[in-house]
Amino acid sequence: MSPQAGFLLMEKIAPRLRAAIPKCVQKVGAEDDEELVQDAIVVAAQMLAAVERNGKTVTPGNIAYYTILHMKSGRRSQCRSRADTMAPGTQLDTKSCVLSFEEEVGFDQELDEPVTLGELLAGHHDDPAMSGARNIDWDAFLASHDHRYTVIVKGIVEGRNLKETAAMGGSGYSRLYQLKEQMAADLREWMGASAIEDSTRIPRWRGNIMADREKAACQADRRRH
Repeated sequence: MSPQAGFLLMEKIAPRLRAAIPKCVQKVGAEDDEELVQDAIVVAAQMLAAVERNGKTVTPGNIAYYTILHMKSGRRSQCRSRADTMAPGTQLDTKSCVLSFEEEVGFDQELDEPVTLGELLAGHHDDPAMSGARNIDWDAFLASHDHRYTVIVKGIVEGRNLKETAAMGGSGYSRLYQLKEQMAADLREWMGASAIEDSTRIPRWRGNIMADREKAACQADRRRH
């Protein structure tokens, strides 16, 4: 873009956009007036650059007018798609919408509190990193202790009682109850006395989300009262 076009953009076109955009362009999602004005100036700059490349002349009013039409239709400087779910144009066409994870989608009668979209979508199982770390701990423990511990653990995982596990293991597993007690002692020594407590502790990342939700709920209660 030439210096003359840059001067035209900032001195003639940008003031018109700043005056018109907040009044006539519908905001989508988290957009605000200042963001839309800045985006409109970028769109106008792209138009001016294209006009210069083609050797045509236009007035500041023309550029401002077509820029506003672009913005009103949902076009943005970096997105003109009407197929992208998150695109402003798609949302203005009412083909999609963006909801907050705190959006209430129901009410739990037992807990006497609303159910949010985030609670429906959130997984309540261990994340892959935590599961992987536990598997590594168990593999290391079983590999360095009595091989019969593996049979006991496999039986517990598969839902068998000790009698069934002993029957499948053969004569070497007749003292399985005592062996299980010994495995429990070795496991406490290997993983620490707080292993069970650690396994039931809420992950820190999930605790942060719960704290944020509780804070937002408290703020909402204060606004209502």
